[in-house]
Amino acid sequence: MSLYRPDFEPWKPNELQTRGGRTIQRTDLRLDSPLLELNAWLGLARACAHSARVQAILLALQRDLQQMLKQLIALDDSPNHHSSFLPMERIGWLDEIRETLERERSTYEFPDLPGDTVSGAILDLLSIITQRISSQLHQTEGQIDPTIEGYLERLPRLLFALARYEEAQAAPQR
Repeated sequence: MSLYRPDFEPWKPNELQTRGGRTIQRTDLRLDSPLLELNAWLGLARACAHSARVQAILLALQRDLQQMLKQLIALDDSPNHHSSFLPMERIGWLDEIRETLERERSTYEFPDLPGDTVSGAILDLLSIITQRISSQLHQTEGQIDPTIEGYLERLPRLLFALARYEEAQAAPQR
């Protein structure tokens, strides 16, 4: 039995194929997006999370970021393409989840030193990274979709609330 396939084309690390068949060079700045970094960190936080609820929320956040990346990669290059891949309702969802977590947790003090749990520490780090990314994207006025900008402005507060929730779930006796 041979595993050789004559039609197989090896992966080219400098190119990305879109679903439309268009090839984008990895040197394209759209692919050097801080959203890729953020999505990877969210995956790490999800893998380390103790709570199934936190894991589900982080997975939903990753899917939202995937939609944002699709928009930034611009699968449709037409100049009249202004519709957002991310519905405006997702911003409200971020606020709703954060408020629910805050109501369920009575004290929201910033920890003296992050690191009570691995997942809490990663979420604290993510909150800071997201603030930085939001600030960087805010400086590129007019170049970023307002839905993405609003989403990234609210995301750090949700990540902070998730960190506190995750730490409370890991050590409820505190």
